Amino acid sequence: MNIPALILENFIRHQGQFLSGTDVGNALGLSRVSVHNHLEALRKEGFVFSAIRNRGYRLETEPDRFHPALFDALMAVDPCVYFQSYTSLESVGSTNSFVEKELSRGSPAPLFAVADLQEQGRGRRGRVWHSPAGKNLYISAGLRPGMSPARLQTITLWMGLRLCKYLRDRFSLPVLIKWPNDLMLHDRKIAGMLTEARVDSEYTRDLVFGLGLNVNAAKEDFPEDLAGIASSLSIVLEKNLSLSRLAHEIVHLISVAFKDYLEDAYREELAADWPVFDYLRRRQVCIGDIEGKVLGISANGSLRLERSDGSTVLLHSGEVSIGSAD
Repeated sequence: MNIPALILENFIRHQGQFLSGTDVGNALGLSRVSVHNHLEALRKEGFVFSAIRNRGYRLETEPDRFHPALFDALMAVDPCVYFQSYTSLESVGSTNSFVEKELSRGSPAPLFAVADLQEQGRGRRGRVWHSPAGKNLYISAGLRPGMSPARLQTITLWMGLRLCKYLRDRFSLPVLIKWPNDLMLHDRKIAGMLTEARVDSEYTRDLVFGLGLNVNAAKEDFPEDLAGIASSLSIVLEKNLSLSRLAHEIVHLISVAFKDYLEDAYREELAADWPVFDYLRRRQVCIGDIEGKVLGISANGSLRLERSDGSTVLLHSGEVSIGSAD
């Protein structure tokens, strides 16, 4: 970790307490003046420290935007041991692309990357994912699952389900999952997931799960083509959230969800809870030239539709246009 992260780690470990510059410096091998200078730099980045003579400094406020040093400090205090390595970034082309490259070059896995800004954020089918700085979360996690592609068909649905449950429990928000990869809140999209894999014959060499979650974006932050269909947690909660702390919590969630999936300890929960969080449940939808009422998902994650003639069809992929609920 860099020095700002080490300093912040000290304050997080002694939350609410005053720490003298001398004590912090001694712990890190720095002079009191050096500590003071680093605190001043952190102040310029949105941290607020109170100072009392003969008592020292206390961390009062953290910036809402994602701060790599703060995230590193949180990871040091409460590590996510499932991941063998990670990278926190101010800016990246795409977190999915970054993780893909790390996996291909042999970096220890599982691993993840989290960034404040994506310059080339990707969505499904080659679309651009709107990824402004200081507003939202961009996280990608990669692993080498060593199993057949068929065994991984429902992983995106499983991750989405776990995220819905987390957001419901954490913020009392009625978040639902729209098959196959969107999270919806009050009929507006707040997150998208993108799972990509490198497959050799019947063997999945690398798998990357990416999440873009709208957190602190205001209505005016969305471009015109998204303004009527997208939302964020802060718009609904009417307050901003700490992106660094939220990222830390979600990384832990992803690690548990990955572990449960790879150990095949997810099927019963997915089957039981999918109807509760299914945004499309009993809606009339159209996918391509196929229309029908959504009955749920199959064991392998396909969308089950009942057509007007009473027959059932399974759809493995496609863009969903929604009609009315039954």
